[in-house]
Amino acid sequence: MASALVATPVAMAKAFSPGHITGIFEIPRGYDHFLLKGSKGAGFSIDRGIATSAYVYESNKTNYQISINGVQTQEAEVSKWVVEEYLRLTDRPYFVSVAHDIGIPIGFGIGSSGAAALSLSYTLNNALDIGLSRTQAAQIAHRSEIACKTGLGTVIAEFVGGFEIRTIAGAPGIGAVSKIELTGYKAIILCLAPISTKAFLTNRMEEVNGLGGIMIKKISESRKVEDFIKMSNEFAKTLGLTQGICKAPIDALRAIGFDASVALFGQTVFTLVPQECAKEARDALKGFGGTLLVCNIDSNGARVL
Repeated sequence: MASALVATPVAMAKAFSPGHITGIFEIPRGYDHFLLKGSKGAGFSIDRGIATSAYVYESNKTNYQISINGVQTQEAEVSKWVVEEYLRLTDRPYFVSVAHDIGIPIGFGIGSSGAAALSLSYTLNNALDIGLSRTQAAQIAHRSEIACKTGLGTVIAEFVGGFEIRTIAGAPGIGAVSKIELTGYKAIILCLAPISTKAFLTNRMEEVNGLGGIMIKKISESRKVEDFIKMSNEFAKTLGLTQGICKAPIDALRAIGFDASVALFGQTVFTLVPQECAKEARDALKGFGGTLLVCNIDSNGARVL
């Protein structure tokens, strides 16, 4: 299909979704419809994420290709699901070229699959002129995560942005999110090793639900970032995530007065600190290898660029 790409695209669009870290969550049971499935929880969106472009070409048969940071891939399960869903919504064949520009590590609990799905859904809705609302486009992204078992509450969190508590599970437009104003803070994030969200969601849901429900109630009452990090640490400790390679970085931050926790799900240590403390927190994590990110909070959520 390379010849199609010599032609001029008939439409193009671009969108961005922030990455996101979940610190606490609970998965309500008993819902079959994808709009009602999801998770309650608490977390925050960061100003690094995924920008996705789509180029639409006239074609005599429907097809597509996906690239990640300039390299073509067949592995992007969630993105393939979203593209195929949109191509079903068109009334004529097109060739679509999708380019993800990924500014966050993949598989480290920073919401990369949700951000890919959400930025892609917004992009295709625009480029293919499907006419869905922002919420409807986000629901397609949510459904892709449910179908691929890569996430439950990430899309609605990235849709809203900011420091948030997800109080009712479900897709954007169905679930309920309470945003907490968090200005003047930096997220310090150390990505050490990936964890499969799919494996965790399949095998360990019962462990998290009781504790998660109690903590979501508590953070909904307190609404303090310090309480969120403390509770998140306790939650991660219950799952055994604060041991191993995450223990020493957490201890290093605690030694200088900063509580820290582990992103769900990755071997990724994080803390939120006032911006005047960001250098001190960052320097405490410099000796541990991995990928060190210093980010602002993204309060806007996903958007078309």
